[in-house]
Amino acid sequence: MTTITTAGTAGVNRFTRSQLLRTARLFATDPELRNVVDLTSRERTWHRLDATAHLEIWVIGWPVGSSTGWHDHLLSEGAFLTVEGELAEQSSSGGDIHERYLWEGEGRSFGPRHVHNVSNLGDRPAVSVHVYSPALRGMTRYAFIGGRL
Repeated sequence: MTTITTAGTAGVNRFTRSQLLRTARLFATDPELRNVVDLTSRERTWHRLDATAHLEIWVIGWPVGSSTGWHDHLLSEGAFLTVEGELAEQSSSGGDIHERYLWEGEGRSFGPRHVHNVSNLGDRPAVSVHVYSPALRGMTRYAFIGGRL
C-alpha cells in the first residue's frame, strides 16, 4: 500500500496571467455578483470577494463617468473582466498611451508594474471582476504633468 500525503507540499503560490483571467471569468458567471456593489452610487464601489497571500479577487461597480486614475499594482500581476456595461483602459508603455475598450464578457491580463487608468465611458453603470497575484500590497498613483506621466 502506498501512502500519499500533502504534508510539506508547497502548494500554489503564484498564478499566471492566463490563470488570473480564467479566474476572473469564473467569478463573473455568478448571477448575484452585481448585488454586492451599489450601482446607484455616484462613485465607484467595490467588494473583496476573497483573498489569500497569493490571490485576491474584487468586484467593482462603476457609475457612468467614473475612473480609477492612473496607477499600478506594484509587483502584482492582474486581470480584469467586464461583467456588465463597458470599460475603457488607457495604459502607458514607453511614453505612449494605448486605449482599449472592454465590453461585457471581455477581459485582459497584465504584468507587474502595469500603469493604467480604467474608466466607464458608457451610458450605464458597469460591473467588473479584478484578480491579482500575489495579493495587492499597494498601488502607486501617477499624474500627467506637462503631457507626461
